Amino acid sequence: MDSILKKVLKKITPTKVEIDKLNSVINLSKSKLEEQIDKMKINAEVFVGGSIAKGTWLKGKHDVDLFVRFDGYNEDEIGDILTKIVKSAFGKCIIMHGSRDYCKVNFKGYEIEFVPVMKIASPGDARNSMDASLFHVGYVKEKILRDPKLADEIRLFKAFARTCGVYGAETHISGISGYVSELLMIYFGSFRNLVEKSDELKPPIFIDIEHHYPSISTIKNALSSSKLKSPIILIDPVLKSRNACAALSYTTFSHLLLSLRLFKRKPSASFFRERKVSLDDIKKRSRIRGTILVMEKVKLSKDTKKDIFLAKLNKLLNRIRSSIEREGIEVYGFGYIVEDKFVLIYFEIETLKLSKVKKHYGPPVWVPKEHFDAFVKKWKKVYIEGVNLVCDVKRKETNVRKIVKSIVSKGLKDV
Repeated sequence: MDSILKKVLKKITPTKVEIDKLNSVINLSKSKLEEQIDKMKINAEVFVGGSIAKGTWLKGKHDVDLFVRFDGYNEDEIGDILTKIVKSAFGKCIIMHGSRDYCKVNFKGYEIEFVPVMKIASPGDARNSMDASLFHVGYVKEKILRDPKLADEIRLFKAFARTCGVYGAETHISGISGYVSELLMIYFGSFRNLVEKSDELKPPIFIDIEHHYPSISTIKNALSSSKLKSPIILIDPVLKSRNACAALSYTTFSHLLLSLRLFKRKPSASFFRERKVSLDDIKKRSRIRGTILVMEKVKLSKDTKKDIFLAKLNKLLNRIRSSIEREGIEVYGFGYIVEDKFVLIYFEIETLKLSKVKKHYGPPVWVPKEHFDAFVKKWKKVYIEGVNLVCDVKRKETNVRKIVKSIVSKGLKDV
């Protein structure tokens, strides 16, 4: 495992050339913004944020976050003021919608996001999570300063989380943010430690790095029920009333835990290679399963906000699945593939002859080590549905008529 992690780290760590080029673009864009702030006589400061400020970004993944911290303005006006500043400095910008609107520009081939935040004395004064971001940066940077190797461990975990599809706190992913990735590595000490302890992880998992609370029961009493719904309750080190992992769903956590446990049993660099699922992959899987594949393409307009669209789409697909199954047709699987200009939606359904394989449901992914190993050893290829381990098992009979007749015959023996 150590050999693999060493090789992976070399591939995901930004080179000096990449770092120097990025810093040049950041300094130039920061200067352009500060020049306009001075011209417009606005009381604001510009800071570099996100993984770049902390030194935890991955090679080729250099999204730039520049925070503009306003002092002496109302919260509801800083978004509009920022938009004017950015347009004056860069000519145009795209307004992105979130808990607070922010701006995005493409500059020198880099995507740069300008985020408006309020100047606050402490994280507890934050009325919006964005305002506490600079405190997050300061906390993580201090930890890395004490232990420089921590940055490498964070990179390894981020790369792993991306590959298994759990990276991102957006609603349609319900996964792990960059900040949460950093906090988890601070807590576990290294990616390897997390892997080694994956057999012991069973939700709900309570993590309080700075020991803000004396016990788990104290945490439960202090936080509202809405903040205790996630499989990991991670107390924000800089704001003890916040669960930094609140966006994480049980299904996403199960995907992560499955990948960690499989990597532990058979370490491979393939766990770190990002590979987008293609239409050919979906078709091949459907052929192997013997299912019917039904597809629909939905076009995306330039104004479509993908995060919002995909969050709504996830809910819609679940409703569609229920409608299909109410017709007596079993849905074997469904999902979507996101392209630049469209989203391809697909449903795999059982045929009247039934599929070649059927799902065999196992226990939740966090069962004790011996039960997990027994299931994986017996069935080999496993995946997650909800929070449970699942595998495909070949059917002994695929003819619906014969199966129904057999069930009826057996049922009538006791009459």
